[in-house]
Amino acid sequence: MQTYRDQWRRSGFSMVEIVIALVMLSVVAGLAIPKLNLSQYRSDGAAQQVRSVFQTAQRTSLTRQYDVIVSIDTVLNQLRIAEDVNNDGTIQSTEWKFARSLGDNNFLMTPPKGVNSTTVASPIVGASLKMISGSPSVVFHRDGSASSDAEVYIGSVYRNRTDFRAVLLTRATGRSEMYRLSGTGTSAIWQVAQ
Repeated sequence: MQTYRDQWRRSGFSMVEIVIALVMLSVVAGLAIPKLNLSQYRSDGAAQQVRSVFQTAQRTSLTRQYDVIVSIDTVLNQLRIAEDVNNDGTIQSTEWKFARSLGDNNFLMTPPKGVNSTTVASPIVGASLKMISGSPSVVFHRDGSASSDAEVYIGSVYRNRTDFRAVLLTRATGRSEMYRLSGTGTSAIWQVAQ
């Protein structure tokens, strides 16, 4: 019959086994972490944030049946959403509003070239963008459409590398789509992100 002492010796791991496992984990982590591209994940997250703000604004304008204003603040790197309850095109102090930041190391940045292979002079491009409270803005109307087509460019910087993303907004439908810039220099191309 086994004693309590024999059962105790057989359960668990020895200190040597634990140390060997920790050393192996640290070697694997040391090899994998330098190859991890954090700016890619950060820029994807920031672009998804912009797209989410556009979708939320469009949905709110449809369900509540009044205009919703999305202002893009290039200084603070954030988007401001305001419900324009009286549809006067301005943000009153009594109207509901909030801001969403792009997050750490994400910036509204001008890319080397635009999605349509054009030269871009600003991180926010649109033919009919409105200036509301000193920021370029898009107004989502009660039918779900937007006041302007828009291109919003986001860059994430990590270890001397910048990853660019773009969110394109279609005026007629109010729908948005996300793009990634792949490659460098003149061979860089924009691809639709899934």
